[in-house]
Amino acid sequence: MCMKHGANGKWYLNARNYLKETYEAAGSVDYLTEIWGNLERTYVNKVYGLLNMKWMSKRVDTPLLGRFLKWYANRGFLRDGRNKKLNLDAVQGHMGQVIPLEEAKIILREMAGETIVKGICPCKYFNKGVKEATCLGFTPLEEALPRLPRYIPENGLKRLDPEEAVSYVEEMSAKGYVQTIYTGPVPAVVALCNCDYPSCGALRLRDFDVKQTFKGEYFAIPDYDKCVGCGKCLSRCQFNAISYTPLEMRPKIDIEKCFGCGNCADVCEEGAIQLIDRNKIPLTRGMY
Repeated sequence: MCMKHGANGKWYLNARNYLKETYEAAGSVDYLTEIWGNLERTYVNKVYGLLNMKWMSKRVDTPLLGRFLKWYANRGFLRDGRNKKLNLDAVQGHMGQVIPLEEAKIILREMAGETIVKGICPCKYFNKGVKEATCLGFTPLEEALPRLPRYIPENGLKRLDPEEAVSYVEEMSAKGYVQTIYTGPVPAVVALCNCDYPSCGALRLRDFDVKQTFKGEYFAIPDYDKCVGCGKCLSRCQFNAISYTPLEMRPKIDIEKCFGCGNCADVCEEGAIQLIDRNKIPLTRGMY
């Protein structure tokens, strides 16, 4: 994904990636129909046609073989289709990144235009058997979802206006869900998902260091002059990046584990947590 074009180098804030001609050039409708329609096969399909993820998951923590498997899987998942043909069974070209709530609102108000629809999350459906409409789809998903009726909510496929969509992601954020933005395929941006771990298949892959979904552009740091030690931030972190010591009455944030979703900052009533650009700090620069 190009990190040069878009607001401050953020590919998901590049308006061109949301245009109809971008979707048509990328073949997004047929791509999404194939990917979402056969997502249940992904877990048993073979990366590069050689090793399936179920077999790999049992061996990924072994010293030497595990390192090879992570490298191998990342090479497979990170193909984007611009230079080589995609393997749709491996969900290639469907990559994403965690984003904070405020940037999700910018996308819905300024980038996605008027074509925003609400769909049932395929990951949550196949991982947990739960049908919950937590995915917001843009132009190509509006066309693809009628081909995939199991992902249409019980009250039908509804188009949301930008402010309705913003209200919905605020509601999802209040539940502790994380906002992620996805291509389908690169460079077309096709969905803004509201995810929770371990429902999200892409976030679960991070357990094996497979980067189908990248960390956000930020990491969180606490301001102890403002912190009152309430501990609310601890319960909102999906990534085990926050620890809390009752003796000190303050949270500690592991910036190497932090995905920069901003949930902890959003729940803090004292404004004691800030999001910092990860590329401004040597330790976290490029740590996606």
